[in-house]
Amino acid sequence: MIPPDTKRVLSVGCASGITEQELVKRGIKVDGVELNHEAAEAAKKRGLNVFEGDVSEIEIDTDNGQYDLIIYADILEHLPDPVNILQRHLRYLKSGGYIFVSVPNFRYYSIFWKLFIRGQIKYSNAGILDRTHLRITTRKMVLDWFDEVGLIPVSWKYQILGRRNKLLSACLLGTAKEFLANIIICIGRKP
Repeated sequence: MIPPDTKRVLSVGCASGITEQELVKRGIKVDGVELNHEAAEAAKKRGLNVFEGDVSEIEIDTDNGQYDLIIYADILEHLPDPVNILQRHLRYLKSGGYIFVSVPNFRYYSIFWKLFIRGQIKYSNAGILDRTHLRITTRKMVLDWFDEVGLIPVSWKYQILGRRNKLLSACLLGTAKEFLANIIICIGRKP
């Protein structure tokens, strides 16, 4: 999902840089933002230039260049004001550049079942109900964020995990994919 002419990428919440390392291998210059010191050090060893600190507070030094792509992979739901972050970071993105956002899908059928049928949800250490999430997220909410900051939605994808859910989605001809997807991926473009 990386545009073919991508030369510079900013990955917000890059963790240890495992995914971004693949971009570095392709000759793409990747800068990361990471709060966790140990993860930031691991990302540096994988070839990333890392800005360490809270993305809500730090400024990013882009060396007078702009990014072709900014990645927010499973990070915006952890932030108190995702729209503010997107807005601030748009100045680092070149005109025609892309924003890649992946978020957990709170419209996933098991969340619906737990909340509306059973009457309760229990948070966990990972996944859609990760206890560190500050925001619930859906495709529509991400598209609303894009609209608020002036990004043009380009595409979105539903990531369906598990054979049973993939089979069910295929049997339903994709009509229920928004309820079977664990993760929503949205791509926007800066005008």
